[in-house]
Amino acid sequence: MTSALNQQQPKKANLLRAWWVILASIAATGKYSLLTLTTALMNRSEAAKQHVRPKIDRIIYRWGTSLVKAVRLRWTLEGDLEAEAEPGRRVIIVANHSSAYDIPLIFAALPGSIRMISKKELFKIPLLSRAMKTAEILSIDRQNRQQAIKDLSIAKDKMESGIRICMFPEGTRSSDGKLYPLKKGAIRLAIDTNALIIPVAIEDIYKVLPNKKWLQMRLNQSVTVKVGKAIDCRDFGVADRNELTELVYNSLYSMLRQQQDEVAP
Repeated sequence: MTSALNQQQPKKANLLRAWWVILASIAATGKYSLLTLTTALMNRSEAAKQHVRPKIDRIIYRWGTSLVKAVRLRWTLEGDLEAEAEPGRRVIIVANHSSAYDIPLIFAALPGSIRMISKKELFKIPLLSRAMKTAEILSIDRQNRQQAIKDLSIAKDKMESGIRICMFPEGTRSSDGKLYPLKKGAIRLAIDTNALIIPVAIEDIYKVLPNKKWLQMRLNQSVTVKVGKAIDCRDFGVADRNELTELVYNSLYSMLRQQQDEVAP
């Protein structure tokens, strides 16, 4: 009994297990990228196109679940995303970012057609790029104003069609679980699209895999995905973006208060 219990305690993965997780994750990403492309290819008729997104939703869910299972992540969900997302409203999920497993866990834990605003660099990887575009993963080029306008228009259309966009406004992964100040890109997008912002805090996910330290991953880690109260951006204009940024930050911080106390210097 004690032995079985010890096996469930969080522990650092040995070198062999860490490499197995890395290779299994790469293989799963390739597998589900191909499955995404194949699904789109087999549903090109006008009658079939309306069923493609739910099918790809399930593929993305399976991808996220497979990566989460590879590190034996144990997660619980607090809050109800569906209850916070008003029917017919554009939705932007704003989450903290402290692990490579934030994204797969969000896909595994939260309902609906969720898509990320991804880095431009990922769209340069041949197979992955094609699969991401097929799966309606988005990118906004803030360095090119004309392209940013086009990207913003696409994002609005995607949200209008039922996609929930997920963004990580800290801009980079936190290495120690501390919540960094939020950049205003996600906030400005929410204001420009009159969206609902739904804060989502992922507690203790930073313990699974320190930033850029793949061989220091931990297995059997328990984490909590917390869904906060929706914030209606129709109540804010561009001039209010600092106020809105602070409001979103405080929402995330309050859900991560215990974690912030633990990592405080």
